[in-house]
Amino acid sequence: MSKEEIDILKRALAREKASRKVAEEILELKSAKLWEANQKLARAYSEVESLLSKTDSQLQGVFETIVDAYVVADINGHIIKMNEATVPLLGLKDVNDSCNLMELVKPSEYNVVYLAFNNIYKNGGSISDLLVNITTKDNRDIIVQINASVIYDNGVPIATQGIVRDVTKEKDEEEKLIESEARLATLFLNLEEGVLLEDENGNIKVINNKFCEFFNIDEDPEYLIGQHYSKLNQSISVFFEDSKAFQKDVTTILANKNPILNQEIQTIDGRVFERDFIPVYREGVYKGHLWKYKDYTIRRQYRKSLEAEKFKYSSIISNMNLGLVEVDNDDRIVMANKSFLKMTGYDKKDLVGVKGKDLLPFGKDKKVVEDKSKERKNGVMDSYEVNVKTKKGDVRHWLVSGAPSYNLKSQVNGTIGICFDITEIKNLQLQKENLLSKLKRSNDELQEYAHIVSHDLKSPLRSIDALVQWIKEDNKDKLDEMSLLNIDHIKKTLEKMEQLISDVLEYSSVGSEDKEKTNVNLADLVDGLCQILYIPEHIKVNVVNPLPSVKGDKTKLQQLFQNLMSNAVKFIDKPEGKIEIDVKNERGFYQFSVSDNGIGIEKQYHDKIFKIFHALNKSKDSTGIGLSIVKKIVDLHEGKIWLESEPNKGTTFFFTLKK
Repeated sequence: MSKEEIDILKRALAREKASRKVAEEILELKSAKLWEANQKLARAYSEVESLLSKTDSQLQGVFETIVDAYVVADINGHIIKMNEATVPLLGLKDVNDSCNLMELVKPSEYNVVYLAFNNIYKNGGSISDLLVNITTKDNRDIIVQINASVIYDNGVPIATQGIVRDVTKEKDEEEKLIESEARLATLFLNLEEGVLLEDENGNIKVINNKFCEFFNIDEDPEYLIGQHYSKLNQSISVFFEDSKAFQKDVTTILANKNPILNQEIQTIDGRVFERDFIPVYREGVYKGHLWKYKDYTIRRQYRKSLEAEKFKYSSIISNMNLGLVEVDNDDRIVMANKSFLKMTGYDKKDLVGVKGKDLLPFGKDKKVVEDKSKERKNGVMDSYEVNVKTKKGDVRHWLVSGAPSYNLKSQVNGTIGICFDITEIKNLQLQKENLLSKLKRSNDELQEYAHIVSHDLKSPLRSIDALVQWIKEDNKDKLDEMSLLNIDHIKKTLEKMEQLISDVLEYSSVGSEDKEKTNVNLADLVDGLCQILYIPEHIKVNVVNPLPSVKGDKTKLQQLFQNLMSNAVKFIDKPEGKIEIDVKNERGFYQFSVSDNGIGIEKQYHDKIFKIFHALNKSKDSTGIGLSIVKKIVDLHEGKIWLESEPNKGTTFFFTLKK
């Protein structure tokens, strides 16, 4: 530093010390660290004053004693002097590097800085905590805090001196803190729980929207901050049946200052709240308290509903007629209901904790239960039959339906089994099987007997027929007309008797053979019948709609249509006979019809004609068995048959067959 510059500094320091102006400006600074720095600066100035006669190197040591960046600049911003701390802050090479501070200022803030310094040049005073965005010489964007004062020469401002501090990090942290506080405030205001924070004097510090909503408080939460809680306490208390008791309870809680969690309180309108009271202490000193209200109404109703459901199903499980047992992964019984205890004859204390597979299964079925238990641990559920031995030693037959049970982590933690004692059913099933076996043998014997009887009956009939024919031929010249007529009656009676025996045999044979059902094309079947049946020329057969294919016994179905068509032909008495065969496609089945324009059937006989031996027309060809065979075939194919008829107009037979 030149001697002239040192003289300028000496005169400036002398004037500042005499007027104490610098001291007053220092006292106005807001930053404690800056104040300490300026204290150091004041001491440095004193040292400069006492060392006026020393060299520039001695003065340089004074600058180095200041920790923060210290700068002396002329009124145009050119740095006259700086300490070492300034070099890295501004991105300079060394203390001798030239720099204009105004050139570092961001263009958007240039006017603000210029006006601030121009003001103190004109009006005096100092600059405190001025925040400025600058770009350093090494192209770093930082925020600096400037605290500066004017240096005068005979009352004329010639320079400024000040401390420059990098507050970029602090500013960023401050902004982050502000953002965090804003987010926290937003979250706090919109919490689903009502929250109220008071200081030690009962003044509201924080209150959120949900608190106001819970208790119909119309004021904005921000408006309530700073007010005393007593006003709110009165407004809130009216929501409770005994408002005085509520206020007294609050007073007691505040006096005790003990934390209270999950306190349940109920309002007049049926709402249920969980209330928390949390006192706030700082370094052992009481600073206030926090109230928190949570609407527990739905949860409480849900809990009561769950308890009711639990009680209901527990009662059902306990008293149902099915045995219910639960075992863990070690196959030890955890729970057994009353029915299970009754089925086994054991008491609860006899079963809980015991491995059921070692106690109950009988004989070879122990292995079955062990295998099923292993499958259950792999998530398999199924049903099976097993023999068990009761406490009395009785062997019972059970149907068991088992399924794995799971914990909250979806892990198999055991098995739940539902047991049904089917011993009586099993016995009935065995009896049924025995009866069916006997019935089958009886049917087989009866069928064989029918064939034998049919053969034995037909043989003498044929012999009688032959003898009558021989008598007629041997005595044809000796017999009168009446005798010949009687012989013809005998022959016709023998033929009818033989036909009756054949029809009875056919009726008894329907259903005796359990043939596998196949697809039968009814269109082809009916067409074939039209070719082989005797149908007089004056009778026309018409198939109205195409006949479908159905699943059934082809022979029986042929008998069905053959009997109905033959029956129609037999009883048509009109010069122009008409037989119509039709079908309707219904849901799950087909409805067929065979109609004619014959003699018809009176309504009083509609229910009788399907019974065996009920022949309404006493013709030589009618045995009263044909329609009985038809009904039996329809029944075998799980269908229904009925008719509609009027005398002299004709008859329509309807029947259904499954698709």
